[in-house]
Amino acid sequence: MDLFRQCLDLQLLDRKKRRMGRVDGIILELEPNRPPRVAYVEVGLTTAADRFSIYVRRRIIGLMKRLGIRTDRSQIAWGKIRIGVNEVTADVDAESTSALAVEMWLRKNIIGKIPGA
Repeated sequence: MDLFRQCLDLQLLDRKKRRMGRVDGIILELEPNRPPRVAYVEVGLTTAADRFSIYVRRRIIGLMKRLGIRTDRSQIAWGKIRIGVNEVTADVDAESTSALAVEMWLRKNIIGKIPGA
């Protein structure tokens, strides 16, 4: 399996088919004298920022902390992941993870304050 092409940056859906973002990272476990094993996929702005420069990552995380947005990484065990053609499905509830931290903050602090929203 070409893991990066078939999983990384694809839309991630939870068990109720709600969008959780995109697969931003893949975590491998390395053990001596054994091939690498996929342990988790990571989702969220913190992980996505890691793919840019350290400067961009620090700025994004600093802004998130000042705004009170969770910056912890959302890791989903590889055993809960199913890869489809154009999407990846995780056997988790999106709102119980930190994957939607930015979206939930926006709903509460921006969208929820718009009249008629």
